[in-house]
Amino acid sequence: MPTEPARTTDVAALALDYGERLIVGTVRDVHKAISKRVFDATGGRLPESLHDAIVTSVYGAISGMLRLSSGSVRSLAAKGVGRPVEDTRLGRSIVAAINGLIGDELRMGDDPQAIVMSVRKEGGDVPVSPWPIGEMFRGASSHLVIFLHGLCESDESWGATYAERITADTDGTPVFIRYNTGLRVSENGKHLDWLIRQLVDSWPTRVTRITLVGHSMGGLVVRGATNHATASGQTWQHLVRDVICLGTPHTGAALEKAAHVGSRVLHFFPESRPFSAILNSRSAGILDLRHGYITKEEWEGQDLTRMWGLDRIAAAPLPNAEYHFVVATVGATKRHPFSRVVGDLLVHFSSASGLGRTGPVVDGARLEYLPSTHHFALLNNPQVAEWLVKWLTAREAAALPAGSTAG
Repeated sequence: MPTEPARTTDVAALALDYGERLIVGTVRDVHKAISKRVFDATGGRLPESLHDAIVTSVYGAISGMLRLSSGSVRSLAAKGVGRPVEDTRLGRSIVAAINGLIGDELRMGDDPQAIVMSVRKEGGDVPVSPWPIGEMFRGASSHLVIFLHGLCESDESWGATYAERITADTDGTPVFIRYNTGLRVSENGKHLDWLIRQLVDSWPTRVTRITLVGHSMGGLVVRGATNHATASGQTWQHLVRDVICLGTPHTGAALEKAAHVGSRVLHFFPESRPFSAILNSRSAGILDLRHGYITKEEWEGQDLTRMWGLDRIAAAPLPNAEYHFVVATVGATKRHPFSRVVGDLLVHFSSASGLGRTGPVVDGARLEYLPSTHHFALLNNPQVAEWLVKWLTAREAAALPAGSTAG
């Protein structure tokens, strides 16, 4: 875990690294592929050799300059030069987006921009131990309502509506989590399992109920966490009464499937092959969105860049929890042409509904539909807020002894 905060100089160095690797490298490789086709057609071996020598020298000089600049900027970051990037909301949004795109690489390289999963409050991490949790969640109830964001998002991507309504109209206490969305869903599920265990142990009062709310990828991470907890013999998952997934690609995301097809098509021609390499450099977390995988067993030892991802290992739902899948489409009905083609812009109706080729991913899941709504509107939607309050208070009433009243 990095001890120094990521700085604007770290972001600049990363941009230079990827500029050298992707932009300069892609232009160089496209240039070489086109020139080779031209020289093969004309048969000029000497001009081709001279041309290749010049090209190698020019692009090598540009790459060397960018690498040198990147190293110099990183040395400035190591000396504390540059403002901590997470001091501003914009900076935190940039870091979240970078993690979604290449978060697995950042973590492997111990880059200070790599996000570590944490409880968040007021734009900062909250250490999960009794004193800081007690200070930041004063007056907390025994009912945790835990929110997990989606790809390239953060705890601040959620609007204020859900937290305000839950606090005002239910017995729940909202808790927002931030995590590195470039990591595998199954790995983030394992991290979430651990974090919730620590959170339950550190909570100011005894936890009697947990609600899990996930947007997009967050819904997969939630299901991955409960699956991991069950498989490893944990107990916190028995407190979960509601699992709420908002626009979650349970059977895969259409946009990631399109990127997969695009990368395969681009790889066919030498001139476009470098652009295929750019698409294939996306993070493991993005690759998981094509498949909707939530367990390690589904991807371990597999080349996911070559697999469409239709087959999944069945993950048993929690027996004491109700599952609520909220589905949106940009069209006014699910049969509208726009809805059929793009769903909510990122996820198709069938995937968000959890309907696979072999049946539903969760038997008995309750489905709610929002027409004329796009994917990101699910982060702060008045109708979803109403449903949240309804689901949480309905379970509160059901838990009361006979003859009791809420309040």
